[in-house]
Amino acid sequence: MPYTLISYLKFVYEWKQFNCMLALYRFTPIVIFLTAFYSAEAFSRTEFTEGYEAAQAGNYKHAIALWTPLAQKGDAAAQYTLGWMFESGQGVPQNYQQAAFWYTKAAKQGDVAAQYVLATMYNKGTGIALDRQKAVIWFTKAANQGDAIAQFKLGVHFQKGLGVKQNYKQSLLWFKKAAEQGHLTSQINLGKIYQSGKGIKKDYKKAIIWYEKAATQGNALGQYHLGFMYEYGRGAPQSFKKAKSLYLQSAKHQYAPSAYKVAEFYELGKGSDIDFKRAVKWYKKSANKGNNSAQFKLGNLYKEGKGVTKNLRIAIDWYTQAAQQNHAQAFYQLGIIHEEGVINKKRAQSVKVNYSKAFKNFQHASELGYPYAHARLAYLYENGLGTEVDLGKATILYQQAVQPWAIDRYQSLSKQLTCYQTATTKLFSVNIACTTREVLREKIKAQKIMAIDENSHHWSDNYFTGAVIRGSSELKVTYTREDFFVSAKYTFVGRNKPKLISRVKNKLIEKYGQPNKQQGDEQQGAASFEWIMPDGIHLRVSRGWPDTTTYVLYFSPEKQLQLEVQQAQSSDKTFIPPNEESDRKVESDLF
Repeated sequence: MPYTLISYLKFVYEWKQFNCMLALYRFTPIVIFLTAFYSAEAFSRTEFTEGYEAAQAGNYKHAIALWTPLAQKGDAAAQYTLGWMFESGQGVPQNYQQAAFWYTKAAKQGDVAAQYVLATMYNKGTGIALDRQKAVIWFTKAANQGDAIAQFKLGVHFQKGLGVKQNYKQSLLWFKKAAEQGHLTSQINLGKIYQSGKGIKKDYKKAIIWYEKAATQGNALGQYHLGFMYEYGRGAPQSFKKAKSLYLQSAKHQYAPSAYKVAEFYELGKGSDIDFKRAVKWYKKSANKGNNSAQFKLGNLYKEGKGVTKNLRIAIDWYTQAAQQNHAQAFYQLGIIHEEGVINKKRAQSVKVNYSKAFKNFQHASELGYPYAHARLAYLYENGLGTEVDLGKATILYQQAVQPWAIDRYQSLSKQLTCYQTATTKLFSVNIACTTREVLREKIKAQKIMAIDENSHHWSDNYFTGAVIRGSSELKVTYTREDFFVSAKYTFVGRNKPKLISRVKNKLIEKYGQPNKQQGDEQQGAASFEWIMPDGIHLRVSRGWPDTTTYVLYFSPEKQLQLEVQQAQSSDKTFIPPNEESDRKVESDLF
């Protein structure tokens, strides 16, 4: 049987496997198969000829009745034909087991078509138990008879280790055999193997040779890969002109990735002037074929108004389409839009801040591995925007991020989480070593303590404590620029009460034990007592002289040093250091 005819049969068979059976049956009558694949010798047998004529007239049952005795006597053509009839359900109820039975009979007699079809059935588990080892056996028999598609299939099995030990040399051998017969996918596979160097020495020139063979047959994929080689100068001098020409040829065959490349050339001005309008045209061709990268690019162009009238709603539509196909950057852009909101003179173009939507989009982008999304999602977890506060998740995500500000937040949060594990010193039931302004404020308010001055733009908050803490008059709580706790200072007024410090000290001894340090005379003159807590917080009771007003100070030495550095930079708490300002500018550019 001529190779070209066998290939045609197998092409049809493969299509049948992809649920196209009914359509193919309408356009490919059984008669075509019989005339195409069986020799004059087969038709010279009266029974076979009569069966052929019956099938031609549409009387499949009569054809089967004539072919069955021939098949039972060992006629390979009749056996294969019966297999096809049972597989397709022509003249008999569809029965894959019976199809496999007759294909096996014909295959064992060397019928190449039956060998290939039987291998495919074993490979997919159609009508018989899936068995890739047997599939390889039958593909090999067909391949050794020169069947190009079987040779290609063997190449795939050896390449992936399906039913056989992975062997790149054998894979290359079978791909070459098929490719030399003009099998397009094998030619492209060979190009990819030489280009990647997987299993062999990388050879861009040989990759080009095989890509060219496919491309000259008008194959869109071959043209695309060849264009890529010229675009990046691999195996041949770099040539944007040749690359663009090949991408255009491929794109005209409706190959979406090539249309995307053509658009990219126009957008970036590769080999010609930048032309956003043409870029939009080709991105749309690619996007309408479902290319999510093109959909994302269109979102950018509509958002920025390049090549089209600026339109945020259309941009969001394109981003959404790309995101529905798991495009990480599209999810990220949608997250930015919903997190920051957009105010536009045209109300239809405005987008309200929606942290819940921002959270979901950043979460998808992060799960898809987009590094910038890790930081934005971490920020939402840290601040409880669109989700519950979860500093553990925020820390993990900051660690995966790449932005400088995110790395700083990781280091800060890591310390904070470690602090939570070791902190023991409490004020108002809060571990002050790791607390923040927001948390401590809430706890102080819960004690009915009156605020004298609470202003987040100031370094400290001041409270009147006389009505709640006996003998005290004021509490001053100081924070870093980032609003982490630095110190809490109580004032116990007693200008003519030298023993006041003793009373306060003794109360603290009851709670914390004997102080670690002592300076001065408790009876007269300036004096102080200091405790060093297990978590690093220092507690100091001090008195001046002759004013005997006593102060109780809880403070973090580490945070105190940080505060001193920040106040040396600027007395304005809202001041942003130049390096942090630079990071913010870089970050905004990414959005």
